[in-house]
Amino acid sequence: MIRGIGVDLVDKDRFIKLVKKFGNRVASKILSVEEHSDYLNIPNKASFLSKRFAAKEALSKALGTGLYREGLYPKYITIKHDINGKPFFSLSSKLEEIINSRYTSLQLSITDSDTSSIAFVVVES
Repeated sequence: MIRGIGVDLVDKDRFIKLVKKFGNRVASKILSVEEHSDYLNIPNKASFLSKRFAAKEALSKALGTGLYREGLYPKYITIKHDINGKPFFSLSSKLEEIINSRYTSLQLSITDSDTSSIAFVVVES
């Protein structure tokens, strides 16, 4: 049964400006440790950040909490991809425990263009 849906649209220009102004500090606020190491080696940093932020914000909307509430901090959420490229959430153990006590699965879709990134999340139980 679907328990929540969330969608977030991010303007990449916003992240281009943030990276220019704050450098890698903005990434340390949004990315998990694992994502941050990938970020350092990727050429299009604004695109990488905008997709990850959109996914994490969409998750917070699907859960009905918003980011930075009830233990839902961006740094505790990692976006990974399976061997076919399908994105999925990898959560910190504490956050995974909270979510698994309420829900059975999280579904994630991410896409982007030259100017925008969008993520869609479905939460099921």
